[in-house]
Amino acid sequence: MNLKQGDTIRIESFKHGGTFHRAWKESVILRPEDPLILANHDAEVIEKDGRERIFPGLAVCHFSRRDWFHTVVLFDGEYRLKQYYCNIASPFWLEGKTLRYVDYDLDLVAEPDLTFRWLDEDEFSANRILYGYPDDLVRRIHDARNRLEERIRGREEPFGPGFAPFWCKRWFEWTNRKGKME
Repeated sequence: MNLKQGDTIRIESFKHGGTFHRAWKESVILRPEDPLILANHDAEVIEKDGRERIFPGLAVCHFSRRDWFHTVVLFDGEYRLKQYYCNIASPFWLEGKTLRYVDYDLDLVAEPDLTFRWLDEDEFSANRILYGYPDDLVRRIHDARNRLEERIRGREEPFGPGFAPFWCKRWFEWTNRKGKME
């Protein structure tokens, strides 16, 4: 599929082995190249048990076909950077107008000052056994964890000071022009 700015796509996450985990019904493409930049506002989310909810506010998503993690930049109600939420996950792939990836449990939350903490380490340990993560996959996940920390410390995209305000502005331009981005 040939992606274009202003197109909308669905995001779906799965667990190892293909079990559905969560979906975001609609996100707009702000940058179609790799890394892919998407945004959604008050996104409709479907959970694995079928429940639906609204994820409030603006989120700008940074996905790569190479990295074993992706980042969701979250904004507060006044469109100021709130935090970075990073998922250790497979590189994404596309199926039609759906972006898919495998979630590998570990999450990192970074504050605007780039202090960070890891979440769900117990979930990773349990799922490593439950899903039988092979040793090479576990090494890849640990490498991704280290690379993500390096990227934060180095203030590399999307953790540099200009990334969040730039893409927030681009999202506003898209909403004001109804998809006529330049």
